[in-house]
Amino acid sequence: MSVSATYEALLVQQELFVEAYEKNVEGARSIQRTLLQDILPGMVDELGLEDEDVKRAELWLGDLQSVFRVFRRHKFTAPFALEQARDVLLWRLAVIPVVIPPCPSPFLFCLPRTSRDPFRRPFIVIKLAKLFEYPGDVREALVHYVELLRVNLEVLNAAADEEDGVSPVLQYVALLDIGGLSVQSVSTDLLSWYVLELVPRFPGMLAATFILNYSWAHSGVWKIVKRVLPKSALSRVFFPSREELVQVISPSALPQDYGGSLAPLSQLEDPLENLTARPAKPRPSSPSQPSSSRLPPPDEAKASRICRVPSISPTSHLNPYFGYPVSGRDAATPRLRHGRQRKRDLLRTLATLWWDKWKGRVYVLLCIGMAIVMVTSRRRPLILRWKQALRGLRGSLPPPRGG
Repeated sequence: MSVSATYEALLVQQELFVEAYEKNVEGARSIQRTLLQDILPGMVDELGLEDEDVKRAELWLGDLQSVFRVFRRHKFTAPFALEQARDVLLWRLAVIPVVIPPCPSPFLFCLPRTSRDPFRRPFIVIKLAKLFEYPGDVREALVHYVELLRVNLEVLNAAADEEDGVSPVLQYVALLDIGGLSVQSVSTDLLSWYVLELVPRFPGMLAATFILNYSWAHSGVWKIVKRVLPKSALSRVFFPSREELVQVISPSALPQDYGGSLAPLSQLEDPLENLTARPAKPRPSSPSQPSSSRLPPPDEAKASRICRVPSISPTSHLNPYFGYPVSGRDAATPRLRHGRQRKRDLLRTLATLWWDKWKGRVYVLLCIGMAIVMVTSRRRPLILRWKQALRGLRGSLPPPRGG
């Protein structure tokens, strides 16, 4: 794709997103009020949430842009958006920690807040080879990173001047560096998890992705990735050369690693680092301090929080066993409520989906049937009189003569 075509595609995408925001921001505010005033108090009563959890929930629900992105994902249909927002809120209370620790082996970087694309969107840099070679739990690291990106957008919008009439920043532009990546290191399971599990909980945060350091050796990697990504995402993926990149994006917004005039990426300030918890210096434990006063290990604390997650709807897109009821009360991850996949549960879900899809036509057919019955019942006496008249005519006719 040429430079002008790339710029035009970015412009059209930005204009559509801003137009959708301006038209539906009031609807997003209405959903936000419903979540804060109705749904959250019900969750507090149902789950017995602690004050800390309520504050965390209110912080996320107070992010209007996040609520809008959920609203937009469901094509601005309020009931569906409310259902997903509730599911996302439950997931966040179970998975997102109170304080996010720094990543020990960074693979995602956010460029300085002054570094923007032509449409005021900030940049993130993802080192794909480091991601697939991450020594720890890469899924947990991705969850933490995406949450930090969400908070960073919230901070950007809070710091912006509200009187200038400029729309809030809603998305990032990703610079995906695939240098040093091999086909053998690519995990399709991780890609599928990202598309099916993580993106629905953080929808619409990427406006475009520029693939950097791409060569013919990476064609096999792209074939794998292309099978996983949806068509809507593929239309926002670009493969610029270094010369084309600096024509689309100002060199003053790019690090030297990618042909820009900024300092190298390793020397740039990352805004995400200011949003993480600094590791505290270890203090020697007092011999007189009882061992029972120590904090529980992180895994135990995490499990205790997850135990408060209730059952998830069988038809929820967040249900790993779609069609079957699951529960998360006694496990760190959702599990089958009855311990197995029962046919009756699947039939009940299929019947519910069938009714949701066809109930309108069923109502129409019932109305037509009732109308036919009413018309038939009114015409029935007239038909009986006709039959009696025909019988009278037959009785008055003379008998046929014999041959």
